[in-house]
Amino acid sequence: MSIVTLFVESQNSSSERRFLKSITIDDLKTRLEPVVGIPASDQQISILQGTTHVGDIPRDAGDKMLGYFSVEDYMALRVTNANPSSAAAINFNDDSQVEKYTMDDDEYDKRTDTVRAFKRRHNMGRFADGKSAMSIDEEDEFKDLAAAISVDRRCEVATVPGVVNYARRGTVRFVGKTSFRPGYWVGIEYDEPVGKNDGSVDGVQYFKCPSDHGSFVRPDKVTVGDFPEEDLFGSDLEEM
Repeated sequence: MSIVTLFVESQNSSSERRFLKSITIDDLKTRLEPVVGIPASDQQISILQGTTHVGDIPRDAGDKMLGYFSVEDYMALRVTNANPSSAAAINFNDDSQVEKYTMDDDEYDKRTDTVRAFKRRHNMGRFADGKSAMSIDEEDEFKDLAAAISVDRRCEVATVPGVVNYARRGTVRFVGKTSFRPGYWVGIEYDEPVGKNDGSVDGVQYFKCPSDHGSFVRPDKVTVGDFPEEDLFGSDLEEM
């Protein structure tokens, strides 16, 4: 089994690849299509040794093997698009051909997961004058979600969004505003010592719980419901 290492070049990419010399040109073009972004039927392949043009692989040589064209290690296959219409439509280096998503500034300002929102929360940049820079929206951030959560309810906290196995269980001990950050927060007493405090932050006691069992999270990370404390040592296996 003879393998050859070749450079594959195109308008959109450049990479080093290994091919069997016994691969047919049709199969080679199929493998090159996702690499160079040119449909197999439109590919024109030239062989180069450094910058020297060695020759072209005929478009109708589909059943011939790559080795038939005397390719050697570290030669280059330059792939161009022989179809002028598709060549103009598929140029990944021309970003003017890519439709771009734009967002209205007012809509962007309402989002809570942006750089602007982060700077506003941390009084950075043009928001550095503190409280006066905070919008009313930020003070009421997560207000509606917080209204649906009540103290002493069992809950799960999503530490990794959308991944159930990473949810932590506990009990809601606090819902409301705090002095450490604007907006609404939920204080959780976790079943296990996976928290960050005892219910206090910066000397202010919002609720009481054992050390490392308490944590404060945003309401959008909390799901209340029938979440009994998990038996970490329980097992359904029969053992002797």
